[in-house]
Amino acid sequence: MAGTASKGQQSITSFFGGGKRKIDSDVDMEKDTDDDLEVDDAPAARKGAGRTAAPDSSDLPPINHIPAMFSDLVSHIPQIKGVAEYIQGRKLRVATMCSGTESPLLALDLIRRSILEQYELDLDIEHVFSCEIEPFKQAYIERNFHPPLLFRDVCELGNDKAYSIFTIDIIDC
Repeated sequence: MAGTASKGQQSITSFFGGGKRKIDSDVDMEKDTDDDLEVDDAPAARKGAGRTAAPDSSDLPPINHIPAMFSDLVSHIPQIKGVAEYIQGRKLRVATMCSGTESPLLALDLIRRSILEQYELDLDIEHVFSCEIEPFKQAYIERNFHPPLLFRDVCELGNDKAYSIFTIDIIDC
């Protein structure tokens, strides 16, 4: 039965920090009331679960500005500073296949900006090549990213020009 939960099942809100809810197996999920639920909103750290609970963010306003989203993500990953320090002075080389809108490059640039803002470390990113079969997406990539090479098809990655790029990269390591 799709609307019936197993005994002791947690609700989705508890998974994302809204507290633990035990749902009786006879309760229809679409028709449940607070009388049918046991609610325990105590953080896991107070319960001695052995890990620190994420702070309750239910009172915080939503983040609706994309650079702020990436800044928040970077602030929650302190290990990223060590990564940026480790590759300092070298380039993070990026190539995309089935490139589409180049979302990995867009995301990496926002991560780079956040690292620069928070840790004053610059992540040098080098766009090596893109590969996209759709002509209108190729035009978008060329216009907005200017990759050194833009392959039309992933099958072209086996040709001499592509092979020489990979060979040089291996030799330069």
